[in-house]
Amino acid sequence: MKRKIFTLLCMVIGTLPLCANGGIHWGENGSGTHPAVITLKNDSDIILKKENLTLRFVDDAVIVSCDYVLFNKHESEKQIDFAFNITEGRHASLDYYNIFVEGRKLDSDFNTEISFDEIFTLYKYWELSKIKLAAKKETCVSICYRVETENDGTYYKSDFDKDNSFLYNLYPALSFGNGIIEDFTLTIDASDILGWNGKVTDIEGVDISFSGSERCITKSFKNFDLNKHKQLKISYNIKNYYFATLYEKYGKRGSVTATSELREGSTLYSAYNLIDKDCKTAWVEAKPDFGKNEKIKIDCNGWITQLLIVNGFRKSEKTYYENNRVKKIALYIDGIKIGQMTFPDRPYRQVNMSNILDEGDLLNLNGEFFKKDNERVWGNSRTFFPKENIEIEILEVYPGTKYNDTCISDIYLIKALLPLP
Repeated sequence: MKRKIFTLLCMVIGTLPLCANGGIHWGENGSGTHPAVITLKNDSDIILKKENLTLRFVDDAVIVSCDYVLFNKHESEKQIDFAFNITEGRHASLDYYNIFVEGRKLDSDFNTEISFDEIFTLYKYWELSKIKLAAKKETCVSICYRVETENDGTYYKSDFDKDNSFLYNLYPALSFGNGIIEDFTLTIDASDILGWNGKVTDIEGVDISFSGSERCITKSFKNFDLNKHKQLKISYNIKNYYFATLYEKYGKRGSVTATSELREGSTLYSAYNLIDKDCKTAWVEAKPDFGKNEKIKIDCNGWITQLLIVNGFRKSEKTYYENNRVKKIALYIDGIKIGQMTFPDRPYRQVNMSNILDEGDLLNLNGEFFKKDNERVWGNSRTFFPKENIEIEILEVYPGTKYNDTCISDIYLIKALLPLP
């Protein structure tokens, strides 16, 4: 799922497509020159009076809506070619592209340019629309599209803490007038990603930020200087969304057993409760002590690449604190002990897929899991993907306030071969 999209809005003048950054460098050919370079042509008669830009972040994509008010101060009508570049040679990477003039949808033509030599074959793609601007009048131009964001860390679905980033280039509008937008309004709508307990980690290029419980922010600027503010970069993290997506595709229940299971009257706190995806149930060990050296065994029936443990009895705050929670475990792969891990003692919270990585303890079996304060007992280069089973052994616990019973609510298993798509 490695994605890298840089979206460039090219405002173009005359009969040729023009780009305000002096051209997109798609790579150098054997002679060291840049193929398919588009050069800037400025038109001081066309003024960008207003720009309303809305960026709505949804999962691993952004829906962009932009309204422009262009004023043609010339005595006669002018035509501009509006070229929208599609990067990385992937037409499908830019979805739902539409352009409107005064509310009327315009057609756009898909264009391709090829440059090649003995070493490289390079392609450039763009959508091209022709816009007529009446003399001495304002014209409203609107575009909207959906574009995927960049996250190098989600290719293997193991480093969930990597941020996504979205880069929006403002500088193509420098081709209008003196590069000053009289009235610029920016809206960043992060309602969807914050609903996944996501975070907007950084906004670069313009003075705007989230505070408190805000999910959508808007800020207006007068005489916005594109020479000083050429790019916007918004970084955010939606690790819970990625885990939920991965689990939906590769999640398995497997077969889970334990060396003991507590029975109270007609209620059995069985190992099955670990894989029922219900944190109101739990497995509870049945030993007189805290369950030292009790084991949970997961029969893989195929490789398991990740597992996530939801510690404690999460039925309620009462059951969570009154019972023991696991502090330290040993992990066995196909009968071989490979390491130990200490869990943090988190405060009680209800658990669902929107906060699963915040409340659970993730084991990546590619070696990334055993790091920082955890004991490492094998060489740095080793990777473990069990073919038969995984065993989790209880070594230490955080004691409950009332009972000496150790509980685990759920274990989420992901069964897949790496690399994942």
